[in-house]
Amino acid sequence: MKKTSYRVLIVEDHQEMLQVLSKFLSERGFEIDEADSGEVALKKINSTKPDLVLLDVMLPGISGIEVTKKIRSNGKIKEYIPILMLTAKSEIRDVITGLEVGADDYIIKPFSFDELIARVNSALRFKQLSDNLTTQSKELENANQEIYQLNQTLVENNKELRKKVYDLRNIFDISLELHAILDVDRLINSTLLSLIGKFSCKSAVFMYGLKKMEQRLSVLNSKGLYKTDVENLTIEKSDSLISYLHKNKSPQLITRLPKYVQKSLGVKALTNINMELISPITTVRNQEDALICLGPRVNEKPYQKAELEILLTINNIVSIALSNASLHDEVIELSYTDGMTDLHNYRYFEMRLKEEILRHTRNKQGVSLIILDVDHFKNYNDTLGHQAGDEVLRQLALILKDTVRENDIVARYGGEEFAVILPSVSKDGVIILAERIRSHVADAVFNDEHVQPLGKLTISVGTASLPLDASTSTDLIYKADTALYAAKHAGRNCVRQYSPELTASE
Repeated sequence: MKKTSYRVLIVEDHQEMLQVLSKFLSERGFEIDEADSGEVALKKINSTKPDLVLLDVMLPGISGIEVTKKIRSNGKIKEYIPILMLTAKSEIRDVITGLEVGADDYIIKPFSFDELIARVNSALRFKQLSDNLTTQSKELENANQEIYQLNQTLVENNKELRKKVYDLRNIFDISLELHAILDVDRLINSTLLSLIGKFSCKSAVFMYGLKKMEQRLSVLNSKGLYKTDVENLTIEKSDSLISYLHKNKSPQLITRLPKYVQKSLGVKALTNINMELISPITTVRNQEDALICLGPRVNEKPYQKAELEILLTINNIVSIALSNASLHDEVIELSYTDGMTDLHNYRYFEMRLKEEILRHTRNKQGVSLIILDVDHFKNYNDTLGHQAGDEVLRQLALILKDTVRENDIVARYGGEEFAVILPSVSKDGVIILAERIRSHVADAVFNDEHVQPLGKLTISVGTASLPLDASTSTDLIYKADTALYAAKHAGRNCVRQYSPELTASE
């Protein structure tokens, strides 16, 4: 039976926020319990048995993350309690930890009440589904005991009920597995493997627009198909199939789609690789589209209505797990990316340089380093303003990415300085690329570059190589920087390789 009123435990140490949240939710029919610390919250969990915990990450005493761990490890709690974390933007790393230890969702302060009530309702819907599955599992277990005592004519019914119990347990196992994966590629791979095992289908495809604002769905992973079958498979988001699935969010058999949808390019593309079932997914966090497509079954039996309902439940699980994994990937990417130029930042540069030097110790193929900076950049900034200077750095970043090899690592070293790590490149090879970079910058046209002392915008470049010039990352950076300093003293707009004479002349 569906509950008409839910009890929410609000854990917040700021009294004003606690009062606002309590008033807002109570006015919408929720029963409210309050706690101003993690310790108080844990005591109330056992006594009041809330349906949802609204939990601040930062609390006096034990943190919201520790509270989450203790709730999830509390063997006395039989029903699943969703946990919705409240966090500031600066605490987003704590949110990742919270998701890993068992939190279901989060909301960033300050937030709109529309977003709050939407996430609360979403979490409670998930709880209702979990409670229903638990209740049904218990009911079916009891029914199995009764059916066992009936005569032989009820054997087939007994088998069907056992299958339903297995399905419910299987769904729960899939949920636990997928929610524990925070890597998008691993998540999708595990999803397809679970579906192939669950439905005994010959093939499966996962389509998703992984990049922001992507206007088409592409194949991220597939099972049971040749790479050539799917490598160019895309479906535009404007396709009538996608429009139809926005209005009909349940799994759809291709043969039962309306005629006008069956004529779409998307359906024709899926039919060409022998897909039979399309299951749409919309991610919880950013409302991005994804498709799970399943091919014919090994036993050649058609998909049954009950199986489509199970797949719909799995879709909801995948939607939440995919949102969590995407958030995790975005946070990792942001931590290694320079916001202005979209190049790698110094932190990533330092990490990769050490990795490449370790790789050299194994394969002895060498590593070279280029450090460069913009000549008279202060003059350009002072004359034209910092916005013009920022645009120069962005244009220079594009030139670097277009000039280097695919496996070279380009990073913003700091200010107007940039660095390029060249794996498996010797001292002879690095000078060629360094000169190519310098000439490409010199040939490029920059806004108002005539204000520069040289009459145009240029760079100076220093290089050093391992093992000839250095043996450690610190020493390699120092030697390349020394060569850059020599290029500046040589008149700028030139390349200098490190040599012992440069150090001696300092």
